[in-house]
Amino acid sequence: MKQGFREQRPEESRIVCALCGETARKRFALEHTAVWKCNARECGLQFAHPQLGDVELRRAYERFYYPRSARAAAPLENTPDCVLRQVFAALEDRCGGLAGLRLLDYGCGAGSLLRVARQFGMSGAGIEPDQQARRTARNLAGAEVYASAEQLLSARASASFDLIILWTVIEHLRWPWQDLARLGAMLSEGGRLLVSTINTRCLRARAEGNRWQQYRNPTHFYYFDRQSLGRVLVRGGFPDFCEWRLPLRFPHHSAPRRWLHRASLSVGLADGLLYLCTRKAREECLAPNRLTLGRCTPELDEEGIGSVA
Repeated sequence: MKQGFREQRPEESRIVCALCGETARKRFALEHTAVWKCNARECGLQFAHPQLGDVELRRAYERFYYPRSARAAAPLENTPDCVLRQVFAALEDRCGGLAGLRLLDYGCGAGSLLRVARQFGMSGAGIEPDQQARRTARNLAGAEVYASAEQLLSARASASFDLIILWTVIEHLRWPWQDLARLGAMLSEGGRLLVSTINTRCLRARAEGNRWQQYRNPTHFYYFDRQSLGRVLVRGGFPDFCEWRLPLRFPHHSAPRRWLHRASLSVGLADGLLYLCTRKAREECLAPNRLTLGRCTPELDEEGIGSVA
C-alpha cells in the first residue's frame, strides 16, 4: 500500500444531495439510517440516507401511526382538532371565507384535518397511501380518499382544488419536489398551497441533536430549515411563498410553554415551519431565481397573526 493512501470505508462513499446535486457530509448516525447535510451554502438540505425500503416503511407506519390492533395506541399522535381549528380560523381571517372551497389534504392520515375543514364549510378530498387510514378517514370525514394522486386523477380527471394542504407531510415524501409539481397542476387559478413541517433550527433540535424525535422518526426522509424548504418549494414549481408565523395554542402547553412558543416563533426558533404558497410568482414576493424569503417573511401583529410586509 502506497504511503498516504487510506482505504475508503463504505460510509465515506460520496453522497450527493438529491435536490441540488452537491456533495453532502454525514452529521450523525441513527439506529435506522444516517443524517446527511448538503454542503452547498445556498441549499443545506438535511436528509436521511439510506431511506427505508417500502416494506420497512410500511411496518414503521403501522408501528408509529396506524397500529393494526384496535387496542394498541399510536406512539405518535396526530395534531389535535382544536389546533387545526385555529389554523382554519386564521386562514379565514387571512384569505377570506372558506365555505364552498375545494380542499385536498395530501397525506390525510385518519382524516382529522378533513373533518375540521368540513366544519368550516369546505368540500374535501384526501390522499393517503395507508389502507387502514384511508378507511378511517372516509368514515370519520365523509370524504373521498384515494391511495395516490394518480388514483385521484384517474377517478376525477379534471380535479381542481382551491386549497391543498401538506400538514407535517413533506418530510415523509421520497421526492417532495416531484409531489409538489404534481399538486401544482391540480391547484385552481388563485389557489393556495399550505405546507407545515419541522424546523431543524428550532430550540429543541439544537439542544437534543441526534436525540431529537424528528430525526429519530424512521418515516422522515428530510429535515428542513427555511432555506432548504424554500429551495424545495421553488424546485416543485412554487416560487411564490411566504412564511406564516402563526402562534398555535396546544392543549397540553402550560402558560410558560405558551410564552416560550410565542417567543421562539418571533425569532424563528419554533419547532415548526408554516408556509403559504401560490403557483405564480409576484414581483414583490420571491423571484423564481432567488432563494431568500426577504420581504415574504411576515411580521406578527397584536393577535399573533402573520401578515406579509
